[in-house]
Amino acid sequence: MNVTEPVIEPSVSLLVGGRRLTRRQLEVLAAVHREGSQNRAAARLGISTPVLHRYVSQMEGKVGVPLVVTSSVGSELNELGMRIAQEYEALEARMRRGGSTVVGATIITEELLLNALSSADRDGICDLIISDDARNLRDFKAGLMDLVVLDDPLYLYDLEDVMWQEVAVDRLVHVDNGPRYGRFMYGAQRIGFRHLDSMNEQYVVEGSYRSLAALQRSGRSFFVNESFALRKGAKLRSATDPARLEHRINAVYRTETDLVRKVVDAMRHDGRMV
Repeated sequence: MNVTEPVIEPSVSLLVGGRRLTRRQLEVLAAVHREGSQNRAAARLGISTPVLHRYVSQMEGKVGVPLVVTSSVGSELNELGMRIAQEYEALEARMRRGGSTVVGATIITEELLLNALSSADRDGICDLIISDDARNLRDFKAGLMDLVVLDDPLYLYDLEDVMWQEVAVDRLVHVDNGPRYGRFMYGAQRIGFRHLDSMNEQYVVEGSYRSLAALQRSGRSFFVNESFALRKGAKLRSATDPARLEHRINAVYRTETDLVRKVVDAMRHDGRMV
């Protein structure tokens, strides 16, 4: 009698507040994050929308708080939902590591990197991680990433024995609603707050935000990258001339392989750094 050997493969799950979310539940959350619509997320996963709603309800029941915010324009993850989705996507990419090239960016530079990969990585051999600069840098330093695109150029001072290239130029928009500020988790925030320090402005930072919409609803002052605000269709009036808050976006890597060079060159072309 022939006995079929069982397939052994790693499986991803995450503990949130001591409660385990399954891989399928995490896939659903990541799809909502990517698509910005529960209907489109369901289509992407090949399931019906009611089934997707049940997965979302199960997750929110386990965690004990909402994870998805629905409005007339679609669905988006709240702060906790985005943290869980990004942690899952990063864990998935690390598990796929093998001989692939792992590249990282943030939601600020995601489109820049995706466009570059579309032209430079036609075979789709790169694994992409979207998180914040601090998390991406930890993975890069640990050897879990081959290339990382940094929003904040000040991080370059913390790095040794690496190569880097300026790949784009961006500016910060300064929304001034008074001295109480929210810190957006992405972008060159330190440049914004250093500007306030240089002007001897009195301010206090009250909380960090991963969602621009949530930050706007908070009523706090904040800084956000001009390119990201434009992509989100956010009409923001800047209290500071964005030209004064211009900065470089940088790609950091240790080994200049053919693929890394192609990706960096493609970003530089897109970012008009040629």
